[in-house]
Amino acid sequence: MDVFFSALLQVLAPHTFGIMLVGIGVGLLVGILPGLGGAATLAMMLPFVYPMDAISAFAFLLGMHAVTATTGDITSVLFGIPGEATSAATVLDGYPMTRRGEGGRALGAVLFSSLVGALVGAAVLAISVPVIRPVVLQLGPPEFLMLTVLGLSFIVSLAGRNLLKGFIMAAFGFLLAMVGLDPQSSIQRFTFGQLYLWEGINVVPVVVGLFGGAEVLQLMMTRQSIAARRGDERLARVWQGVRDTLDHWWLTLRASAIGLGIGVIPGMGGAVSQFIAYAHAQHTSRQPETFGRGNVEGVIATGAVNNSREGGNLIPTVAFGIPGSISMAILLSVFLLKGLVPGPAMLTKNLDVTYAMVWIIVLSNIIAVAVSFLFLNQLVRLTYVRAVLLVPFLMVLTAFGAYTAHNSFADILLMLGATVVGVAAIRWDWPRAPLLLALVLGDIAERYLFLSYSLYEWRWLARPLVIAFAVVTVAGLVWPLVRGRRHATAPTVPRADVPITIGFLLVAVWVLYQASGWPFRTAVFPLATGGLLLAFAMAKLCAHPRVRRAGPLSEGSGGHVGRGSRPLSEETGRSPADEIDLPDVFATASRREWLSALAWMAAFFLLLWLVGALVAVPLFALVYLLTAARGSFVLAGTYAFASWLFIYALFDLALRVPLPQGALFS
Repeated sequence: MDVFFSALLQVLAPHTFGIMLVGIGVGLLVGILPGLGGAATLAMMLPFVYPMDAISAFAFLLGMHAVTATTGDITSVLFGIPGEATSAATVLDGYPMTRRGEGGRALGAVLFSSLVGALVGAAVLAISVPVIRPVVLQLGPPEFLMLTVLGLSFIVSLAGRNLLKGFIMAAFGFLLAMVGLDPQSSIQRFTFGQLYLWEGINVVPVVVGLFGGAEVLQLMMTRQSIAARRGDERLARVWQGVRDTLDHWWLTLRASAIGLGIGVIPGMGGAVSQFIAYAHAQHTSRQPETFGRGNVEGVIATGAVNNSREGGNLIPTVAFGIPGSISMAILLSVFLLKGLVPGPAMLTKNLDVTYAMVWIIVLSNIIAVAVSFLFLNQLVRLTYVRAVLLVPFLMVLTAFGAYTAHNSFADILLMLGATVVGVAAIRWDWPRAPLLLALVLGDIAERYLFLSYSLYEWRWLARPLVIAFAVVTVAGLVWPLVRGRRHATAPTVPRADVPITIGFLLVAVWVLYQASGWPFRTAVFPLATGGLLLAFAMAKLCAHPRVRRAGPLSEGSGGHVGRGSRPLSEETGRSPADEIDLPDVFATASRREWLSALAWMAAFFLLLWLVGALVAVPLFALVYLLTAARGSFVLAGTYAFASWLFIYALFDLALRVPLPQGALFS
């Protein structure tokens, strides 16, 4: 206990505490801006820690990294654009809450649950490093592989009665994860001769396009504000979100535990834990049909898991020297720079540094949440601004969110392709979450499959924990179907399901043809995934005539359960799902609105490619506000100058992020 509190005094020393405040400020900014990412920022800030002592270095870097996940949820809730790739699941319920005028409540819930998750993660980190070591050492590649499959099954099960759609999208996501050089043989897979694809498909542009790009397109069509005013949106609504978190304290703790458990497993990633916690919240909710349309439980679960995961990631990093994520790998280099050796030494002679890291996580999150609460009223007011005034700003966020992945315009093209997929998924009720999570997990699953086969051949299938995880996986897929039988109404099926399914079937056939000529170790995963995609697509086509057809549905949490009989609200006598249904803009928009929105989006990215960011952004803002918004020249000119100053001062001068130069000037 003496060391525990002496570590706190070291962190609170004026010099160290001041350095931590600087790191927190950088983390707040990076978390809100899509695409920059905590790991990339850690790498950029690494040179600044050379002259610092160990605790000051961790105060700066860990303090910065610990708050990026917290503030990354803010843009997910307000604009439907994930501030971090690990904040994608927050969009599913946070943004629908904002659209119906409950943005303050959603922000209060996600920020306070993030704080609770951080405290839980730090507490477990403080006491569990000696305990968790023998447990983790008992798990091998087969168990990690089954944990990966288990995590994906939770997300697929969100599709409920649309389970085949979830399986198809997951299989397609696995295929996208195999794009690039095969890690075993370096054979090119599905690269089409493009050097850009050799490293595979980066998840950041996909997240930004799949969720953010589709929402920006909806705003361009409606030209209305994101949210409709609904009573007092000041702190009273924010504190309602805090009370929601306290009311659902058991869910908050369970989600925090999920973040801790998955964080301990190296390489699983933050997006995995968020989606698994989200799926768990839906499976255990009394109103699962409202998920994806603004259920505060989904927001609480995704918020709580974000920061508890950081405590979990630190456990293998400190205890074994095995980084739990890319960010932890960068922090591990700080250990080496400061002469620290992860392992038993961190629990004996360097115990003060370990406990200092615990206090840094706690203090930085308390400060970040307190600062965020101070500005929530101003942030929520942005959702009442007319969409035409927000569109140029949001276009910049999506463009830079994608571009900063590799500082390549190819990332923007990838983001636009993901936007098309996101729009189609919303329009015709196909789940987005399984595709994204399979893309994240594909490389992990293939690596663990290769290791399992190399070590045990097919004997790994008989290991006790593998069998146990397989049973839990099947149960997780069957349970939503069993519960869905209580709703007698058959799911409605958009007419586009048949051509979309045929498209997936053709992709599966092409993949099987391509993979048939590769060596076994290179081809085994593509052949298995292509075969599954083919089987699921054929099953979908066979099942289609048995289901009644109807128009498109608004998207649930990546495909929702059946909409049969629903519980009625005691206050209104109406179904909770009925109260929160939002209009499907893509279904109701006219052809003129579609063409106008697509033309403006194409014009922005064409300008960006031709003349670069410093010219394209203010020029687009000026023309768009003068024509589409019919604003005054003073307003348009001020907006254009402010946008130019924002990207130049922040991205170019402060963060040193390379800006798109433009084909005409390069």
